[in-house]
Amino acid sequence: MFGMIEINKIKKVVVKVGSSLIANYKTSSIRQTWVDSFIEDLNILFKKNIKILIVSSGAIAIGRKKIKVLKKELSLEEQQAAAAVGQIYLINTYKKAFKKKKIEISQVLLTLEDTIKSEKKNNARKTLNKLLDSKIIPIINENDTVATDEIKFGDNDRLSARVAEIIKADLLILLSDVSGLYDKNPKENKKAKLIKEVKKINKNILKASSFTNNYFAKGGMITKIIAAKIATKSGCAMIIANGRSKNSLKKIFYNNEGTFFHPQK
Repeated sequence: MFGMIEINKIKKVVVKVGSSLIANYKTSSIRQTWVDSFIEDLNILFKKNIKILIVSSGAIAIGRKKIKVLKKELSLEEQQAAAAVGQIYLINTYKKAFKKKKIEISQVLLTLEDTIKSEKKNNARKTLNKLLDSKIIPIINENDTVATDEIKFGDNDRLSARVAEIIKADLLILLSDVSGLYDKNPKENKKAKLIKEVKKINKNILKASSFTNNYFAKGGMITKIIAAKIATKSGCAMIIANGRSKNSLKKIFYNNEGTFFHPQK
């Protein structure tokens, strides 16, 4: 099972990959061993005829060294330039890894406007479904090279939720460097407990997500809860889980790791 969902009931799944999983931030290098194990896990789902979409961060983290900008905070134009370079390396990494499994992939770049405006949203849905019906895995990212401050998602948590909503996915998995949602900030409180199951996003859940002091990667936990609200409202279940180790999807499947959010429809 994935969380509380039997795997044979899953037809479409969206998996979001955080930057810290695929890229070493200090060296801007790709974590190839992790990528290979990730594709091994996805191949298991692919063989079960589950349609897979990947929303992948990492382009900026990979490209920043190429444009010789290694400072912590990047300006918008620096982020866009790094993304333009890094996206090529990112998609090539996925292409080589999936080729070993004889799986075709595609690259899809989206902006916030593409997931909100009716005509563009409908076009995105048709394109993604056509790729999925052709047994091609879309690798999706925000179109950082053209996005501006006004239209940027700023994180791929919400982008992945919008994608899940558009294609009517059954499950959204947010893989990051966090084990799930805690009742307190685990970095500050050793007694913090992992919340295994969320049936409804109430005040207590929102309070738990407010511990964002860089609580986990870009966007923090609050954007993950926003993503959960978007996804679950559309009828899609969601899991937040730690993806740092090898074969993290297998661990979610066999050990029921992470926090599971029930769909609201």
